[in-house]
Amino acid sequence: MSSVSSARTRSAARPPRPVLVTVVLAVVVAVGSLVTAALLRPDAARPARGGLSMPTSTANSGCGDDPCRVVASASVNGMPVELLADADGGTGRLRAGGPSSGSVAEVTITAMGVRLNRDSLRCPPSDTPVCLVRGPHDGGMAGEVHVWRGDSWRSDQRPYFSDAGSVVLDDATGDEVPEVVVVRHECAGTDSAAACQQAPVLGEVFDLGGRQVGCTETYGSPGSLRDWPEVDVESYELTECP
Repeated sequence: MSSVSSARTRSAARPPRPVLVTVVLAVVVAVGSLVTAALLRPDAARPARGGLSMPTSTANSGCGDDPCRVVASASVNGMPVELLADADGGTGRLRAGGPSSGSVAEVTITAMGVRLNRDSLRCPPSDTPVCLVRGPHDGGMAGEVHVWRGDSWRSDQRPYFSDAGSVVLDDATGDEVPEVVVVRHECAGTDSAAACQQAPVLGEVFDLGGRQVGCTETYGSPGSLRDWPEVDVESYELTECP
């Protein structure tokens, strides 16, 4: 009698078979999900294949539907900086620290139709790393500025446009911090786009926050500006902009 009672007790304590099957399946699904997530997770530390410079596999470093490629590079205070782009230069990223770094910023001027190329990156010597990304646009040149703050890039999201074809970084005020110099035609009084392209030019200077600092005098042609097209402006040349 006692053995029958004990058997009944064990039977009552054991969960029904369908419950056990459900629990086992849930565990299998959970483990499978974790394994899949681990396999799909980008591995920023994965070494470059064949010694090539490979972009970081993060959401921020993707270049549209194509793999990123390094189209230009520079070094600022020992920190490597790379401009990444897709095959036609229509989507770009700015990366600091090399292929294993996650410090990647979006290049926004490509949304205007700018195409990035090997001449699109300028990072002059500076205590604070500052880089200009630029490219041809609408017969001139457009550019945007990125400043290194802390451990990432910061941009004021403002595009600069030169109808004369030159946007550069230059320490125009002599404070050891680069400014943005935009060469443009002084078109006041002209009555057509063609006439504007023949008008005198000047260098308009902005600080890194996008505020106007001043302008140079006007010149008959862009080539008259010092060191054209990588224009060099001195502080004594700056006056109020027309």
